[in-house]
Amino acid sequence: MLGFYLLIAALAFLALYFAIQKFTIKADENALLEPIKADVYPKFCDIIDEKIREFKSLLKDDKLKVKDEDKKDEFLEKLSDLSRELTFIQTMNLSKKDDGLWQKELFDFLSKLDELLLNFLEDGQKESEELREFLMNEFQRLQSA
Repeated sequence: MLGFYLLIAALAFLALYFAIQKFTIKADENALLEPIKADVYPKFCDIIDEKIREFKSLLKDDKLKVKDEDKKDEFLEKLSDLSRELTFIQTMNLSKKDDGLWQKELFDFLSKLDELLLNFLEDGQKESEELREFLMNEFQRLQSA
């Protein structure tokens, strides 16, 4: 009787082993077939950087108004700092294909940019919302391309 239970246990173990092996092979095949989305992020960084340059240009041409005119140079410097930080993020993560890492880095970065617009611009809320909408559309366009 004990031999019978051992035989059933061994068969159950083998069935479970092959089921898990089949599942992991299938999962690996699906992962290989999925397109790597990480190539979107460097292009997205370029778009963000272009928007930062656009903000700087609009400020220099007095087409964007700051809350405190005395802090205009500080704002321009902070935008330049963000541009350098974005370049650093892009360079450091270029070879990484980890969506989660890219998303975290870019979310943190965009939060800083958003806060900067809200703190320094008269129409910071409006500019921030327009930027978010623009970037969302651009990101979707890059993903579908």
